[in-house]
Amino acid sequence: MAITYEENEFDFIIKARKQAQKLVENYQKYLENAIKIKIPFIELENNIKYRKIAALDGGERLKNLIASSIIVVRGGGGIFEIDKKIKKYIMHDLFVTSMVKDLERFSHLIRDIMEFKIALKLLEEDPEVLIMDGSLVGYITRGLPNEVVGRLNDKKITHMPTKEYVNKYKEYLRLYDRILKKCEDNDIILLGVSKDSRVRYLVKSYKLNSALTDYALLKLKMNKPGVTRPIDAKYKYVRRTISDFIATHNLLEDRLRSFKVCYFKLKKTSIPIRVDFPVWQLNHFKEIMSIMETYHDKKGFLLTAHLVHNWAVMREYIVNSSVNTIKEEVLKLNPAIYDSIFSPQRRENV
Repeated sequence: MAITYEENEFDFIIKARKQAQKLVENYQKYLENAIKIKIPFIELENNIKYRKIAALDGGERLKNLIASSIIVVRGGGGIFEIDKKIKKYIMHDLFVTSMVKDLERFSHLIRDIMEFKIALKLLEEDPEVLIMDGSLVGYITRGLPNEVVGRLNDKKITHMPTKEYVNKYKEYLRLYDRILKKCEDNDIILLGVSKDSRVRYLVKSYKLNSALTDYALLKLKMNKPGVTRPIDAKYKYVRRTISDFIATHNLLEDRLRSFKVCYFKLKKTSIPIRVDFPVWQLNHFKEIMSIMETYHDKKGFLLTAHLVHNWAVMREYIVNSSVNTIKEEVLKLNPAIYDSIFSPQRRENV
């Protein structure tokens, strides 16, 4: 087929250059304001102390078929003690759903539930520290879609995909409550560690333009190893419906769902690491500093995080085996149902 019109590639380059110029112009004024402020940093104390550490991560794979989707999740965690063999925990789960909207968010929810189950398993080993992947604050709401938000307090839900989501979200909250309560009751330091966060807690606290992220600000201001002072990072920023639901359904009192956030720079050339911890652990901040210094990988992140991430990466053979087993069982039980819901999507056949 002949091309009727094709834009010259040099015209496209000109457009890209204009966008770059616009980006620089917009950010220039934000950066000028950011340069003027002073952010107090706490120097690291090189306090190296080995502890009994629990760490975990999760992985997922979403397989879309023509009238259904299969979510396969994997959790990996470990207990790390000096001069002792690592205790390794691997768990899998899968879920079949007819959900169409918000499917990607739902698959993340299924993965997070698996991570929580791994965390509770690790807590049975009585660690001194539990390191979770990602933000502790974000775990509270985890991007609930509007359709689900509007039904959180419904006693009866007839629409099946929404019912699936609400029920799983309630399970998710119950598990998170158990983790927080277990850590508080046993004086276990709980940390949520992120290396690619795009939040704006610091930016907002200094009343800077929200086009900047905390990472962008700290890349500009933090030129040597250190840590920012912890600031409040409560989930209060989410819409009221969710806040009301959490307040009435969570087992824990409000202060146990309030968090502090700080940023560590563990090496001069590394990017800052965001660390969340419950507000009731503020008196352990010196210990948190020691943990970050002791277990970083000399490149600016945590060694334990690298290990559990590799364990949690979803294996392709597990996905294929899970999907094929489900399809084979459905085919044996009811071939008509198999044909209607397990045909691959059209684009997979192209």
